[in-house]
Amino acid sequence: GADGLQKRELAIIEALRSSKSSKENVMSMALQQVCGGRHLQSVPVAHGLGWAIHDAIQFDAESESALSSLRYQLRGEFCCIFVVTTLFWIWRCFFELRNSLQLLDLFRICPTDCCNGINRKNGKALDLGSQVALLFIIVLRLILEAVLLIDGYFMNCETNCIMDLIMNAVALEFIFNVDDVAAIGLLSKRELEAMEPPPPPLHRESASPSVQKTRMSTSRWNICRPCRSPVRSWLKLFAVLLLTGMFSGARFFKVKSLHSRAFVACLTNGLTDGTSPLPDNAPEVVFPAPGFCASLVGAFSGLNGPNCWTWRNRLGEPLTNAICSNPGNIADAKWEQLLPMDEMGRQACTELWFGQGVPAGELVPALKYPGSFEPVAFGCRKEDLDIHSIRVIVPFYLTHEAHLARFRCRRPAYGPRSAVWSATSITSDEFIQPLYFFRYSDRSPLELQARSCENLPKVHGCGEDPCRVVTDSFHSTTCDEYCERHNLICAEAFAVSKGRTCAPGHRARSLNCLETQADKRRMLGCRCRLPPEERICGLLSNVYARCNHDPCKVLVSQFDRETGRPTNFRSCTDYCAMANLTCLAQLRVRQRSCEPDPRGSLLPCDDPLPKLSFDEYTVYSQMNASREFETSDEGDGEDEWASELTRLAIIENDSPERVCHCGSPGLVFASAKK
Repeated sequence: GADGLQKRELAIIEALRSSKSSKENVMSMALQQVCGGRHLQSVPVAHGLGWAIHDAIQFDAESESALSSLRYQLRGEFCCIFVVTTLFWIWRCFFELRNSLQLLDLFRICPTDCCNGINRKNGKALDLGSQVALLFIIVLRLILEAVLLIDGYFMNCETNCIMDLIMNAVALEFIFNVDDVAAIGLLSKRELEAMEPPPPPLHRESASPSVQKTRMSTSRWNICRPCRSPVRSWLKLFAVLLLTGMFSGARFFKVKSLHSRAFVACLTNGLTDGTSPLPDNAPEVVFPAPGFCASLVGAFSGLNGPNCWTWRNRLGEPLTNAICSNPGNIADAKWEQLLPMDEMGRQACTELWFGQGVPAGELVPALKYPGSFEPVAFGCRKEDLDIHSIRVIVPFYLTHEAHLARFRCRRPAYGPRSAVWSATSITSDEFIQPLYFFRYSDRSPLELQARSCENLPKVHGCGEDPCRVVTDSFHSTTCDEYCERHNLICAEAFAVSKGRTCAPGHRARSLNCLETQADKRRMLGCRCRLPPEERICGLLSNVYARCNHDPCKVLVSQFDRETGRPTNFRSCTDYCAMANLTCLAQLRVRQRSCEPDPRGSLLPCDDPLPKLSFDEYTVYSQMNASREFETSDEGDGEDEWASELTRLAIIENDSPERVCHCGSPGLVFASAKK
């Protein structure tokens, strides 16, 4: 039982503890012991401009993870063998209990012709000393057999392998035969023969009826007297089957409880196992353990697990974009290899999938883990989660209760079925905090794209919004003055106690943007944003980059980031009109850069935009190919497919890119009045 259910339950508790104590949204070692070891493969593509990422988690019986072990113990063959071994073990214990009770017959008068030489003292009963010794032996045997019945059951319960289950059953049987082995080794042949029951007569009519009755009562295979009715035999059988059902059912519910709790722990990245609600400091978006759902889909759905790509605009810069392949409709997949106990995982990962509603052949959008640049295509906002558990009383197990955890997500955090999909870069931060987005995702907040709050002086930040900070200003400063010094306007002002968190959802005293913070025990917190005349440019989509911290100067992407198809903008005038804005200027810049082109930068707004080359489109269309890849044995990190993407990503011509400077003063002032 060293690797039994108690160890699995302790592993789940340790995973929750380590995840709560960790400040990063990463997979802890304790959580890996529950969900399975993660094998992350990252293949570089496009000469350092990006990475192709593939996840793999083992979901087999040989895995050392708690989830795989519990899944194995819920399989039909394991449950059947456990029921059979439990049945025979209980039957064996009942047999030993019957033999112990049979010794009570020795308190009677022992006839001289049926005791085989034992107590042939004028047919009298045992003397007082012998009766006390016999009673002590009977009580001791009953206690030992009851203890073996209970301990043997718990030993079987803590067994998590069919072979170990059979070996434990053999070991328990050996314990019952220890006394026979000891008697054979210590007693003489004559003493052993004296302890044997009398042999049956050769001719039943040669013995008197009273002798026959006595022989039957002292027979090894009868409890105290012959069974006069079959009802008693059926009652014994019913008692054995009842105990077997209660013992096996108790363990089944306990294993099912731990399996559901382990699943919820993996689906929430260790935030909860379903027996308690999400902690107050849980992130706004709850992601499953990294690679968990992607590997589950790849292992059981019949589809290839989604692969993701991240890339940067220029070498040396952080990764700015991410997209994932679309393996197909996960909800309608066959899931032929899925077992009944995995139904919760199938349903949960389907609900968390960002690709719901994405047409076949199009790419799936991705978010990222805060504090990292690893893309993820499964997640749910905290307010859309429904996590609870059903308490089941288990009287025949150590903890006496089990919790069947349940996990539901009403809609994914991102993608066409999400709440943020109807928003733009102007309003997306009302649904998801900025640091969950890659910088140039189409719906990433405008301040994140333009890095408007990057240089705000602050004591510390507040949650996942870089524009929400605790200021380092003096008490005479207002948030309106603080934001104005950085060409921003105040969106929110609050006061937070020193040493307390200021993340959204936590207690903070609201202030007016023109109000100062006079309490020396509190610090001034502000949330700044771009002014209205610049925020209106958040309606512009297909952004490759925003130049010079100006949200209205856009390096136009030549392909749609969501579908992977080429855009059809003819000129900057056409591009700005998409957002009901006018073109103020068109600038010619170096490729993939905001730097002015040496041949001259200023162009007419109606000057045609350069067309997307065939090689560029091929790169991004290949991203949606559902092809798995593995790192080559040479360890160079590139296989044939990755090399192909790298080759296609090299653009031979040196055609310049275009920056469109959009705006509309009339529209800005009209919006401000509203």
